Amino acid sequence: MNSKFSFNIFHKVLMTLLAVTLIPLCTLWVISDRAAQRELTDNVSQSLVLTMNTVASGINAWDDTNMHAMNQASRLEDMISMNGERQVPLLKATGKAYEWSFLMFTIAPDGTNTARNDGAAPINYGDRSYFQAVMKGQPVGRQVAISKTTGKPALIVATPIRDINSALVGVLAMSMNLGDISKIVTDIRIGKTGRAILLDASNKVIAHGDPGKVQTALQDFTAHPALKVAGITDAPVAYTSEERKVIGFVRKLPQGWTVLIEQDYDEAFATLHKMENEARLLIAAVAALVIGVAIFLGKALTRPINQLTAIAVQLSNGELQVDIPQTARGDEIGSLARAIERLGVSIQLAMDRLRKKV
Repeated sequence: MNSKFSFNIFHKVLMTLLAVTLIPLCTLWVISDRAAQRELTDNVSQSLVLTMNTVASGINAWDDTNMHAMNQASRLEDMISMNGERQVPLLKATGKAYEWSFLMFTIAPDGTNTARNDGAAPINYGDRSYFQAVMKGQPVGRQVAISKTTGKPALIVATPIRDINSALVGVLAMSMNLGDISKIVTDIRIGKTGRAILLDASNKVIAHGDPGKVQTALQDFTAHPALKVAGITDAPVAYTSEERKVIGFVRKLPQGWTVLIEQDYDEAFATLHKMENEARLLIAAVAALVIGVAIFLGKALTRPINQLTAIAVQLSNGELQVDIPQTARGDEIGSLARAIERLGVSIQLAMDRLRKKV
């Protein structure tokens, strides 16, 4: 049969050393880890917010530049005339000034194409949402679509052309390559995985910070998890996207567009993970050291006690001629050894007296 486990001095020494060493160490680790996590979370959030401010400022400045140019052009007399021959030189000059623009054109109130700077045949634009938005009274119409001119995704911006009586006489529109205007977004980098994404009012991708994710067809981000996370427009929030944990921040722009900044969670909090791993290794090393010390101390304590216990058993069995070690020690074990020695002497004297009586 297996011997029954007994909670001896070694186990008590081990438990005491582990408690005295690990409890303060673990408490300090928990407190430090929480403080580090709060500080790192604040730093990551601040980094995302600052990046968002940079992207938003760049996009707004770019959009303001385009709209300023278009508004100025729309107020010129030749443009207000809605005469194609008079408009074409203006359209060519304005389009040449903005390298990202591949087409500038005007549309009559009935949707017919009045003039364009590429010399191509007129097209009816009556079904375009940007044209319809301006005709309904909106100051600006925007749409991301597959351009019939280039066959690639493009951003079309439109503004009204009004006469001196503020009557709407036509629409001025500019088509721009997404690859050109997305430089504001693609130049943004946060570590290796951080990127920015720009969406239009219907959540179609205007620009994506990851060139590998850019497609020739329009990408619809309506189902993207970041657009469904509560509070993400107020402060960065962690969520799962494409089976990986990320931290992201969303902001709506005055144009109705959406900017999404996101970074892989593991990269953003890599410093914290490293600190936690190092702390775990430290605690494991300390625990191993404590166990080693406990084994050494336990043996140093239990070996003489076991020896004295065996001697006491011999004395109880009448074996009085025993050698008692440890009597020269000045600690409690020495005191115990000397007490057992005196006990042996007392038993010997008692036995001698008994023999004399007999």
